[in-house]
Amino acid sequence: MSSRRSVRVRIFYQTDPAGTVAGGIDTFIRGILRWVPPDIEMSVVGVTFDPLARPPGKWTECSIGRRSFRFFPVHAVADASRQSRIPLSLSYTLAMVRHFSQVRGGFDVMDFHRIEPAALFLADARPRNAFFHQNMQVLHDPKADIRWKHFPPLYFMLERMIVPRFARVYCVKEDAVTAYRSRYPARAERFQFIPTWMDPEIYAPASPEERNVLRSRLQAAFGIPRDVKVIVTVGRHDPQKDPGLLVRAFGEVSQRRPDVHLLLIGDGVLREDLEARVAGLRLQGKVTFAGLRPTSQVADLLRSADLFALSSAYEGMPMSLLEAMGCGIPVVSTDVGEVRRVIRPGVNGEIASARSEAELASALSSCLDRLPMYTGRPALEAVSRYVPEIVLAPVFENYRKLATGAE
Repeated sequence: MSSRRSVRVRIFYQTDPAGTVAGGIDTFIRGILRWVPPDIEMSVVGVTFDPLARPPGKWTECSIGRRSFRFFPVHAVADASRQSRIPLSLSYTLAMVRHFSQVRGGFDVMDFHRIEPAALFLADARPRNAFFHQNMQVLHDPKADIRWKHFPPLYFMLERMIVPRFARVYCVKEDAVTAYRSRYPARAERFQFIPTWMDPEIYAPASPEERNVLRSRLQAAFGIPRDVKVIVTVGRHDPQKDPGLLVRAFGEVSQRRPDVHLLLIGDGVLREDLEARVAGLRLQGKVTFAGLRPTSQVADLLRSADLFALSSAYEGMPMSLLEAMGCGIPVVSTDVGEVRRVIRPGVNGEIASARSEAELASALSSCLDRLPMYTGRPALEAVSRYVPEIVLAPVFENYRKLATGAE
């Protein structure tokens, strides 16, 4: 039996990995926790969506799949899908200050998914990594839902203080790697592209028999007619995801073909606006709001749908799109982030030629016309390389090197 001590890694981010996943970063973190090898001990300092099960200010033992981790929520969040007056990243960082003595020790390597909490460890000599899920030049995009867009100079000043201290910076957008290497040429080798992934143990196609059962459940749960094509989307209802664009495009498609239904999984600040838009377009009965759903239910809904749609204004490499393709269904997307790594127009989906209602509607119609050709193997083959076993192996090896000083 080896006497080698486990590598201890602590993740700092405003997430509750044991709760219902709220977004792509949360899913990303859950994947690391689920697939981490036995020689690496994980702990998370986050927030709690369930103060009774995971009380703030206390360490709790949690598990995902076959792996366990220690979890310390610094405060409770009533509804992570709604924007509060104080940005969650700020309230989380301030709460960390109150509990700093309880979360600052007992680990070898730090992981950050936002730079704000990293400011608390400027004097700490232990190695740290960052995962950047956007090119932060997006702060200049009017569709950005990041509060820093109101103070870009302040954000980039904070970045200049913190980013050079990271041992490794993983970016899920290739242009972000290029941008950071340009800004920090002396540390260019520290910036690396990392794709996202889909978990094949969760997201896999259903057999014809299973799909019939899932489809019947879908129809019963949401009152969806039997002989329609179901378009599904998964994501926050916020300006970045721009679900309003999808609703408008769907309205145009449904005028030409009545055999379609739109299922929106998620929640967020635009929910009421979306419901009003659906009513204004007279799409009641054709659009269903499913709300936030546990991962297992999301997977079943994807398996029972016909087509996945993404209407985002900007993205990194959206995991929900990979998860849909892992379930064997084709996808339609706006031309954002790294979607061209997996979408092959004319093979397993379509990419709208412009971010407009007309072009997205055209892409949806084109994909609906070719569903038998696009479904199944073409979707699955596109994401076969984007699985945790392959994508996360270098991350886990980096933990070991950092902990032993080999990096």
